[in-house]
Amino acid sequence: MRRYRLADGTMSETFSVRYYDSAGKRRRVACSSREEADFERARVVLEQSRAGVSGSSPAGAEPEPAGLTVADFWPSWIGDAAGRLQPKTIKEYERVFRVQLEPRFGPFALDAIKPRMVSQWRAELVAAGRGPESIRRAMTLLQAMYRVAIEWGEATTNPVSVVRKPRQGRRRAVQPISPDGVEKLRAQLTPDLRSTTLVAVLAYAGLRPGEALGLERRHVRDRTILVEQAVSDGELKVQKTGRIYRTVDLLDALAADLTAWCEHAVIDDPDALLFPRRDGTPWKTDDWNNWRNRHFFPAAERAGLGRPRPYDLRHSFASLLVREQRTSIVELADQLGHAPTMTLNTYAHVFAEHRREEPVDIGEWITRARAAAQEAEDDA
Repeated sequence: MRRYRLADGTMSETFSVRYYDSAGKRRRVACSSREEADFERARVVLEQSRAGVSGSSPAGAEPEPAGLTVADFWPSWIGDAAGRLQPKTIKEYERVFRVQLEPRFGPFALDAIKPRMVSQWRAELVAAGRGPESIRRAMTLLQAMYRVAIEWGEATTNPVSVVRKPRQGRRRAVQPISPDGVEKLRAQLTPDLRSTTLVAVLAYAGLRPGEALGLERRHVRDRTILVEQAVSDGELKVQKTGRIYRTVDLLDALAADLTAWCEHAVIDDPDALLFPRRDGTPWKTDDWNNWRNRHFFPAAERAGLGRPRPYDLRHSFASLLVREQRTSIVELADQLGHAPTMTLNTYAHVFAEHRREEPVDIGEWITRARAAAQEAEDDA
């Protein structure tokens, strides 16, 4: 990508793909967008791979039918996907291809792979102890590769589409952590104000971890929190569901926590992240893993909560709204960023358990839990 300054002072961006043709001459193709350039790059790699396959027969031998192998097609597919997917997703796909797909199917021509081979491969993964999600991820990647290969005329059928994948879905019911447990956890993280505030955001706003790390000062309103972006390995991206934004009720206790944190960390700029790295940039995957392993997990175990994931605190917020009995399924789904059917499937047992109980006052419950946690810490 190159930038040019126009006569009126504005900047213009142009994208191009540079490569060497079969004669060794350097070529350049101008493109109108990054997506078009990524696609053109993939097309060039595909043509060069095709030329390499068709020209690999020994002299005097009968030429074999032209056809790319899975390994030959991979650079083209991943090059095209890089313009559409997040860098974190690309890294995961590269790992899955290297570990699970290439050793098994890499040398085979695309049209040589049949459903029977895919089914046998799945059985081998199960026998090797691979989990359902791992197998499903690998099969989904291979199926996506074939979908593009068919569109580009490199394959005639998709052998993965007719082989059943492992079922996707939650196997165990969610176990929401009550404010009593959340406040015990926060007490164990004291005096780390950043960690206690981050836990409060996860538990009392129901944000996904990436969404919490993507919050900026301007997103905290008087009565709501605006959720419009998330952090993925140091980069800001749109929400997981692709929505432009959603709003979440801002509980009084959480509003006080956020105010105290912004004053402590001197966060005045509306566009400043609430939970940045020391250099002001979004957290990378290593930063999140370090915080989770060094701070969150030990504190949860000391609080007697076992080893929940930070993501599990999201269920606490949903459970609180259910116990309050003022929010419908549709409203709860909207705040969680779910479809109503997914919300009902996930929290149906919570609704059933508390539907005949008296409504609770969320604010009083959190206040009472904080006082109890503080008293326990003082006694200790």
